[in-house]
Amino acid sequence: MYKGRIINFEWLCDYSRYTPDEFQPIVVKLIKKDIDAAVADGCNIIIGVYLLDGFLYHSHRFTQFVNLLNEIVSYATNLGIAKIIIISGQGEFIDSLPVEHHFIDYNTRMIYNSYSINPNVVAGNKFLFLTGMPSRPNRIGLLSKFYDAGLLENAKWSFFAPWTEPDKKWCRQHLSHYTDMQYEKFLKHCEYSFDDRYETAKPFYGTNNSNTDIQAHDMAQTEWCKAPAHIDSEAFNDTWFSVVSEGPNYWGDENRFVTEKSWRAILHKQPFILAAEPDQYGYLTSLGYRTFEEYLLIPNYGNIIDEDERLNAVVANTKHWIENKHLHNMQQDIEHNYRLLLKEFDDKNKLLSQFETDYNIPKSEIDFYFNGIGYDRIIRKIPDEF
Repeated sequence: MYKGRIINFEWLCDYSRYTPDEFQPIVVKLIKKDIDAAVADGCNIIIGVYLLDGFLYHSHRFTQFVNLLNEIVSYATNLGIAKIIIISGQGEFIDSLPVEHHFIDYNTRMIYNSYSINPNVVAGNKFLFLTGMPSRPNRIGLLSKFYDAGLLENAKWSFFAPWTEPDKKWCRQHLSHYTDMQYEKFLKHCEYSFDDRYETAKPFYGTNNSNTDIQAHDMAQTEWCKAPAHIDSEAFNDTWFSVVSEGPNYWGDENRFVTEKSWRAILHKQPFILAAEPDQYGYLTSLGYRTFEEYLLIPNYGNIIDEDERLNAVVANTKHWIENKHLHNMQQDIEHNYRLLLKEFDDKNKLLSQFETDYNIPKSEIDFYFNGIGYDRIIRKIPDEF
């Protein structure tokens, strides 16, 4: 007879206290402590989840990560645990793990849980460009290209002007073709958000934050962290396509993933132009999603290696769609993407139901980890005694 327990194997490292090498043995101790509690409760199945960063963080520290898992498996087996299963929320492309592995994209779960299916959105003639952290070429850089090309009159967008000193420096250098007066005019014109939730998380970003009372784990209690993937569907009104400014992997060159930004456009039944790494463009196509290149002026834009050249192609393709909406009927592709995304949700829900049935995983634990809308419940603070 199986009795299962879900354990969150991810812990948020406070890098002001630990180096990655110092943090590893602490994580092992914490996971073992959770396994001890599960065994004391009569559990013999452990499902370990890596939902927040998934395996993206481990792609360049793979050997160390496997060694950690081997140690955990050995420890758990000696205590009578019959099986350990790992579920990752990002970065499914990882081989040679010592345990059974399943991938459940946590970004899609948040989107799935955040929105009513088939939201009622009124399409218009504009495009939607939702950004985020500004100091990236496909954020402030692409917005400036739209601005310079006069395309923002045909757009709805969100943009946060840089607020940390490193970001201010990076953004100003990246837009060095502006004079100081032009740059300030650009920032003033472009700064806009659809709600104020992201404002609650701003103090936690930036390495030069002067407020030493702010701890990284406290971000879990911000309104943004409680629903980071959600933006009111009203933002999609009056727009008929999205330019998606995807985020890269912060920790390495493994970019075969996409974030809530892509899934949000698909769920709202919008065609999209990807401002993303070529690996991210290829990732979507590998999953069977339509990426609308046959309707574009520059169909191969997503595979252009040089980022500035690729973003120029994004601008040209955006202008083409604005001027030629009447020429394109993309509804079949839009519906294909929507149905494929819903099938992904359905398939993963069936997997979770199987875990509940086969391993007696409590429904309350499945709901806690997989049916929420934010990061707040999966960000773990290191106890003070460590």
